Amino acid sequence: MPIAFVIEVHVPYLRHPGRRPIGEEQLHTFTAQTLIPLLDLIGELQRHHLPVTITLACSPVALEQWRDPVVNKHFIQWLESRITHHQAELTRFEAEGNRHGAYLARFYLDWDRQILRSFTNRYHRNLVGRLQELVIADIIIPLCVPASHAILPLLGHESMVRAQLEHGLLYISRYLKRPEGLWLPAYAWRAGIEHIALDLDLRYVIVDPDSVGQGQLPGWLIPKRLAAIGIENELARHIWSTELGYPGDPLYRNPADPTGYTANGSGSPQPYDPYDALRRAQEHANHFVEQLLYRFTQLPPDTTIVVPIDARLWSSNWFEGPTWFQAVLTRCATDTRLLLTQPGTILNHLPGTSTVSLQTRLWHSDCDADLPSPLHHRYRELLHQAEQYFAELVAHNPAAEGLRERVLSQAARELLLAEMSDWVEDIHNLGWQRYLGRFDQILALARQESLSATDLFALEQIESQDAIFPVLNYRLFGEKYHQPPKF
Repeated sequence: MPIAFVIEVHVPYLRHPGRRPIGEEQLHTFTAQTLIPLLDLIGELQRHHLPVTITLACSPVALEQWRDPVVNKHFIQWLESRITHHQAELTRFEAEGNRHGAYLARFYLDWDRQILRSFTNRYHRNLVGRLQELVIADIIIPLCVPASHAILPLLGHESMVRAQLEHGLLYISRYLKRPEGLWLPAYAWRAGIEHIALDLDLRYVIVDPDSVGQGQLPGWLIPKRLAAIGIENELARHIWSTELGYPGDPLYRNPADPTGYTANGSGSPQPYDPYDALRRAQEHANHFVEQLLYRFTQLPPDTTIVVPIDARLWSSNWFEGPTWFQAVLTRCATDTRLLLTQPGTILNHLPGTSTVSLQTRLWHSDCDADLPSPLHHRYRELLHQAEQYFAELVAHNPAAEGLRERVLSQAARELLLAEMSDWVEDIHNLGWQRYLGRFDQILALARQESLSATDLFALEQIESQDAIFPVLNYRLFGEKYHQPPKF
């Protein structure tokens, strides 16, 4: 019984060019509580020679930051400050005679020290390098992800969709391996993606079953060339839902408590106990595998189940998630009834007569994002306006070189960052205004015949702040403008 786990990994662009990790808390928390534990658990399974395959949908924005020496230096500073804090907490609790507080402070102190050892000694401050090793070993199978994790139906310019996918493919291929499959943030499909995917030699795209217009999944979007593969929603609900799934269990750490000292509880806050929580994670892993086996009895023989996991939830809502996942993988790798695989194997047995069509869709059926609001509309209006301005500018500069090419490339970076899915998933996060503001600054420079010393300084400042995607072809952004679909 084949099962394919697809791990989605994304963090917004938070890199700070200064000497201290200002504003990078979310990035470093994800690295410490999700990425490094994921790499560690895979290493443990390797050490025990267990056959493991995991499909990884990692945004190029995240990969770029984990390769950045400034970010890596800041991560160590951030970890060291946490170690100092928990050491002080341990001393205080011991002096107060607070045994449980001291127990938790010691747990977090050991945790942070272990994460620091893994980062510096085990992975030599090169997390992307470790991911690449696992790709070479065929343990991790990479997927293509839009360059800045954009929700593609929201883009108003057709060439922006192509630019997102082409640059996404470029960076995934550059840092990991050329992928065969495509991952769409929020499972958001729009017509035309299939033609771009074909041009990029992609073989399949993972979609939400609710996106199906006609036919059934898995099925060929373009016979024998591009397939659509569906996810298993009901099983995935156990993983992400705090109301109906595992993360809301009373024994797990309360994500709303920044100290990490309280559990979810069923009423008033209860003291958190890592031992009880990690034991519960093992129980939930066994329950999940039993549900998985039951689900197979309801499906035709040799059906491959694709289970998506949004790893962002581990750092925000489910501290024990990596422990649960290690136990699930161990069960799957040691149970002769189960086979860990990757979605692409489905194509080997997909009849040419199995076809499917998809309908344009913005939201995954279980997405918690707000319905379109005035702020959503304002964001899209300004974004589409910026795309139009840039398309016109590129049309007038199809072969720029030197300083003008540098200016246009930076404008393209700002546009990509303004399209990150984070602004849509949390519309109250107004980071998009910062990037569109910088885009306007760059646009003004691009329209000038020459740049003054003050202009050059302004350009260098923006380049320092948004130093991402070093290889970027601005010309991809300049094709004919298309009106966005109506919703």
